[in-house]
Amino acid sequence: MKKNITETIQVESNAIHSAEYQHDVCILKLKFSSGKMYAYSDVAYHVFEGLRSSESKGKFINQYVLRNHEFKKL
Repeated sequence: MKKNITETIQVESNAIHSAEYQHDVCILKLKFSSGKMYAYSDVAYHVFEGLRSSESKGKFINQYVLRNHEFKKL
């Protein structure tokens, strides 16, 4: 298990500005273009990797993150 490692990627999307993944707690933080930021819990690393490599970030997030993980507004 990776400890205290955080990866951040800039996202080319109309809706999403950046994504940050915290390995030690499996949290994905998304910063939206509106400036709002949300933390999604229990996100597997392969989901973050899928986001990184997907052609449509918005569609990927809608399908694999928003519908499947609890979140809180930051």
